[in-house]
Amino acid sequence: MQVSGASGVCLAMHEFSRRIAFEDVPTAGAFMVFGAHRDMFEVARNFAHFFAHESCGFCTPCRVGTSLVVRCMDKIAKGLGSQHEIREIFRIHRLLNVASHCGLGQAACNPVFDTLNKFRPAYERRLRSLDFEPAFDLDGALASARQMTGRDDPGAHFVGESQGFGVHP
Repeated sequence: MQVSGASGVCLAMHEFSRRIAFEDVPTAGAFMVFGAHRDMFEVARNFAHFFAHESCGFCTPCRVGTSLVVRCMDKIAKGLGSQHEIREIFRIHRLLNVASHCGLGQAACNPVFDTLNKFRPAYERRLRSLDFEPAFDLDGALASARQMTGRDDPGAHFVGESQGFGVHP
């Protein structure tokens, strides 16, 4: 059940005993009830497309972040995703929460975040791999540039996800 519209809280069946109240599950009066036959990944994917479309484009975190979430969701839907896309969605969710100018951006990832936490198998069964497999070696591609500049110190290398590139040497 989706409580309080697309940006609200998604409740799994085991949470149906929770209270609809400001102190527990606040609502603006909107409820969407999905039967067991509904694919919660597709529900969240539709919400991701909705928020990307509704972004006014004023602030970069929302304009770009919602588009990146859509790309991750579409990649997973095509069976080309890995745990990397899941990690990216969580990272973008945190970024949108703290950096978006308005409530739309701050809540845009809520349905994806909730369904990832509560219906994760709906995501994982679509993943190509549960491990990240880089398709491009950025550090290797820059080897000739390092050779030309004579720079081969550690600062001239991309070393993993800590720099945000997801490239493993």
